[in-house]
Amino acid sequence: NQLPLAKPKVAGPAPRPGAKGSAEGGEAQEGETGEGGGGDVGVPAVVKASQGSSPKDGSKDHDQERPPASWQVPPPAALSLAESLFGEELNGGMERGKLLQVSEGLYRRHLGALAASYSQQAAWMRLICERCLTPLQREALFGSGADGDAEHSTVPPDLGLGALKLPKGMVLPQPPPTPSGLGGTLSGTRAASGASAGIGSLKPAAGYEAMGESVLQESLAERIGSNLTPHAVARLLAYDLNVVSCQILELWHQVLNIMSYAYREIASMLRTQWEERIIDQWGVSIVREKMNPNLAEPDNKSIGDAHTETADKLRMTVKPRSPELASIEDTSLLPSIEQRPVLFDQRCAGTGGTDPSAANDAPHPSLWEPRVPSAPKQYRGVHLFVLCHGFQGNSFDMRLMKNNIALLYPDAIFLCSQANEDNTEGDFNEMGIRLAQEVTNFICDWCPGSALGRLSFIAHSIGGLIVRSALPLLQEYKDKMFTILTFSSPHVGYFLKNISLFHLGLKVLQSWRGSQCLTQLSMADATDPRETFIYKLSKAPGFEFFQNVVLVSCASDSYGPFDSARVEIGSMLNMHTAQDAYREIVNNLWKPVKPERVFRFDVNFHIPENNLDTFIGRAAHIQFLECQPIMRMIIHNFSFLFR
Repeated sequence: NQLPLAKPKVAGPAPRPGAKGSAEGGEAQEGETGEGGGGDVGVPAVVKASQGSSPKDGSKDHDQERPPASWQVPPPAALSLAESLFGEELNGGMERGKLLQVSEGLYRRHLGALAASYSQQAAWMRLICERCLTPLQREALFGSGADGDAEHSTVPPDLGLGALKLPKGMVLPQPPPTPSGLGGTLSGTRAASGASAGIGSLKPAAGYEAMGESVLQESLAERIGSNLTPHAVARLLAYDLNVVSCQILELWHQVLNIMSYAYREIASMLRTQWEERIIDQWGVSIVREKMNPNLAEPDNKSIGDAHTETADKLRMTVKPRSPELASIEDTSLLPSIEQRPVLFDQRCAGTGGTDPSAANDAPHPSLWEPRVPSAPKQYRGVHLFVLCHGFQGNSFDMRLMKNNIALLYPDAIFLCSQANEDNTEGDFNEMGIRLAQEVTNFICDWCPGSALGRLSFIAHSIGGLIVRSALPLLQEYKDKMFTILTFSSPHVGYFLKNISLFHLGLKVLQSWRGSQCLTQLSMADATDPRETFIYKLSKAPGFEFFQNVVLVSCASDSYGPFDSARVEIGSMLNMHTAQDAYREIVNNLWKPVKPERVFRFDVNFHIPENNLDTFIGRAAHIQFLECQPIMRMIIHNFSFLFR
């Protein structure tokens, strides 16, 4: 007779009273099979109790279901460090030379990674100590300089913590270069470019130099002694890893201590590095060109077609700059090169021109002001941005532009005009009066006295003409006017000789709705072109009040004709109904304006959809309100327009 098999026990709830296998119901005999008919051999008593009975109320007991099979399988034994490092060769035996070679490789791989981490962290600490701490703070941390002067207190090479303890044959990598934009270098190293600025630029070295062919191997053999085995190597490696890890932890606590005293300065430095990196990332999609000082007559009459061809080539050939290892960015706001808009920056100021009206014939601020938005600047008062919507629009049309500016310039204040939300089809003169009154009231409420430092206007579509209509009524603030930025505004009206689907629709809308502003835009409000609103507005003061006149256009935008948005005599001259009057309008606008203050931004959008909006030229017109990449490109890379 064989002894009965012992049934395995599993953790679980106790069986119910009276169930088979329970204490009250008697122990189950080995020969009993119950309903299972011998199928319960080896099944825990808890499971058999669950199978053989159920509550009297007929409900199912979910707390006593069969446990998973993995409960009965013991977990695998943990591998030792030697087993994980050497694997099958641990028990197979290794000759001394091969074991030393493998040990050297393990040291350079694992201990080298910790040494690289220490090097990066030490360079970061040295950077913030030199850039973010005052001389007295450095003296408190590291002592005074050689002559006992706190002003000349320097950061010691070992940061006051001693040298990193590495085995003989391994050396600490050289500290990485200092991020750009911070002025100066560390330890004579070359300054990095803006694209590699930031903590992520402190990349670990590719390898570690040995002092000799087998210096590290000889050092390991000497430290281990005659008992050179994989287990001995693993124990020594664990010890060395622990020593270096403790030094890294000590350095990290020192960095945390410094950051608690200089967190504002460190945050400012990090923001500067981020802005430099963003400027460089957007800069690959910006093409800078020299503009003819004769603003009315362009050198190339077909500049729009040339820009379209150049933009297509740029998207196919230019490669984006690799992002930082440690950077965190919203990639939805930084699309791929193929989907980004391309901006053509045309100016006279960037070619060495000067502003004669400035003191001492000083160059334009775009030539000497820092390019990062957060760079320190002298307080000039409150900067007010007035944003004006276009035809049949409202104040919410400009909210994305306003939000993007507010992110970089939180001290600015904004007025999203609402005065003409329900009256954009009326007379431009009346709309200008309403806007001027709205701006005046806002300044009185929010910028009383001398609080107003700068006044800038940003307008879309016909909002540019509304702003120009209001400027003669705001001459009391002309000394405060700073930037006027118009997105696809038809400053010279529409060219109705061009028989396109858009112009046909414009004529129908003009006659059906009786829109007075469309009549004025088409110069049909008077028989004599020189008596029209567009002509009279060209002789009114406006552009000459501003230090920066920025005209943004798009060749594929029919709602804002290319030449009209750029205010130039280009290839569309033959489409105008009154060519002589058109020439006079353009010359009247630019006559009092200095060329150094004018910037023309031609934007080429990537619009893959082929729908009705694209066909009639409306898609590009709306992109100026919805395309955040072009907004960020202008705000980041042309900060002198908004500072």
